[in-house]
Amino acid sequence: MDFHEPGPAADSKQMNQHRLHTAQINRALGTFLLFFALVVLVAIFFTPTGVGKLTNLAAGAIITLIAGVMLYYSRGAGNP
Repeated sequence: MDFHEPGPAADSKQMNQHRLHTAQINRALGTFLLFFALVVLVAIFFTPTGVGKLTNLAAGAIITLIAGVMLYYSRGAGNP
């Protein structure tokens, strides 16, 4: 029997596919988190207490930061 082992080119192709797939997932999650953060930030205007407004502001800022990092790293894999 002849077993063909994949060479370095096949490993490189698999790594590129894995990197692209990871970038697509990061882009989708980052977009969702960015939308969710926008909803949280808009909720500031409908929150009656000052503590609630600060909580929404902090949560929205943290979620926006996480989404931004995810979107930034998704661009590093060659996605426009």
